[in-house]
Amino acid sequence: MRLKLRFGLALTSLALAGMTFMVSGCGKEPAGGGGSSPATPSAADTPITIGYSDWPGWTCWDIAEQQGFFKKEGVSVKLVWFANYTDSLNAFAANQVDANCQTWGDTMGPLAAGQAAKAVIVNDNSAGNDAMIAKAGINSVKDLKGKTVATELGTVDHFLMLKALEANGLKEDDVKYVNIKVQDCAAAMIAGKIDACVVWEPNKSQLLDKMKGTHVIFDSKSIPGLIPDLLVMQSKVIDARPGDVQKIVNAWYDTMAWWRAHPDEAVKIMAARTNSPVDFYKSFIMGTRIFDGPEAEAAMTKSDKVTSLYTSGQAVAEFLVAAKQVPKVPDYASAIDPTFTKAAVAAGMGKEPPYDYKLKVD
Repeated sequence: MRLKLRFGLALTSLALAGMTFMVSGCGKEPAGGGGSSPATPSAADTPITIGYSDWPGWTCWDIAEQQGFFKKEGVSVKLVWFANYTDSLNAFAANQVDANCQTWGDTMGPLAAGQAAKAVIVNDNSAGNDAMIAKAGINSVKDLKGKTVATELGTVDHFLMLKALEANGLKEDDVKYVNIKVQDCAAAMIAGKIDACVVWEPNKSQLLDKMKGTHVIFDSKSIPGLIPDLLVMQSKVIDARPGDVQKIVNAWYDTMAWWRAHPDEAVKIMAARTNSPVDFYKSFIMGTRIFDGPEAEAAMTKSDKVTSLYTSGQAVAEFLVAAKQVPKVPDYASAIDPTFTKAAVAAGMGKEPPYDYKLKVD
């Protein structure tokens, strides 16, 4: 997973051309060379490229591919796997992929910079899979004052850290913040270099298992609706190929139905993508609250509900402006396109999420 909040890095990514990514089923190819270029308005048969990375609401795109749902819906799609989520954001900002799986907060910087893109699917909300973990003896966020806290600068979990501190009357200056890559936080904590860290799955479960006494003191359940995960698409692709975009959205809901009917097989496919043991992947799957069709449609509708992209968009944008991570609140409303989700729901698709979640969507 996810969220790269640094506006400056989003702008810099527009100039990147030499990065490498993996095309699903095809090994590694350099972005912008060797593989297919993003779709052009005149090439309706050119595959639409979708970037995705490690998150249960996104690795399930492998189900769509392996079960033939793109073919069933009659659309040509090439899934582009990124082992590093930040690389997928850079590729999307540089127009190297047609669509990308990314958070709503992560979309704010490019929108503020003038990128024309729209959210066409609300996949899920994080519901505990992003967490602040403390060592034994630290029982609350307030206990972190003066302590050393680590997470990766500019990531979703840096955002979560700041929100956790804010909710407990603290600022980043009240702790000794250390910039450490999320995947390296566990080693730093085990070595006694830090007192707490903020990480996402699978790093969260790995740390809790490896270091005795560690425990969660704040997680994404505490900020409901603020970490929506989406499929965001270049506006030019939507304008040129709306029929194919609809077919992709339909394939998403085909995938959700198959996942519900075959939960064990679905998790096996997702775990294989990340080379994770199936039981381990299954242990945190419920921390991602996948939306059904009506829930996704409601999330793309203006309301005061915390799960509405309008509500979370304003809250996240204002937070990023205050943190000087974006220069202004972007016109996020114009980047919400419920057209395709509404059509899928009207056709009777997406009636149920993959699981009967205890956590209900308001």
